[in-house]
Amino acid sequence: MTVNVLTLKQDVFAALRTLIVNNKPTYEYGDKTQTYTLEATLPRTNPTFPIIVLNKANISVVLLNLDGSGEDYEITVQLDFYVKELHGDKAVDAGQDGLRNTFLNNKDNFDIDDGLLFAEVFWDDSNVTPFIDNNQVLKTGGSIIKFILKW
Repeated sequence: MTVNVLTLKQDVFAALRTLIVNNKPTYEYGDKTQTYTLEATLPRTNPTFPIIVLNKANISVVLLNLDGSGEDYEITVQLDFYVKELHGDKAVDAGQDGLRNTFLNNKDNFDIDDGLLFAEVFWDDSNVTPFIDNNQVLKTGGSIIKFILKW
């Protein structure tokens, strides 16, 4: 699916969603494999952890010439990772590592199929921090992903 400038936010969301749904990261806790679920927002009732939240894309239009002609579309998307505190930082790390590797392994698909190029600083992880939601202590971390739309 080629990303279209007229539906840029929607197309980027769809492309990333498809990739993540088909490549959900996992980690081991105790004797069980935990598989991340994907959501567009953190569910307010009965969330099932671990969760990845795929946020909407932020678009920046950068003019290339002084006369206002030509532009680059810079695309930034944030992924938020939520896990139970008992599962620890390693659970967030496993989610970030798994998806980063998935994205890197699909670099050519982003370019050829979607028309998205990795930005110079393509992936940036935040620190893992505690988070309280509905009296439940969680660990959360974020990853910022950056693309440039290929014209």
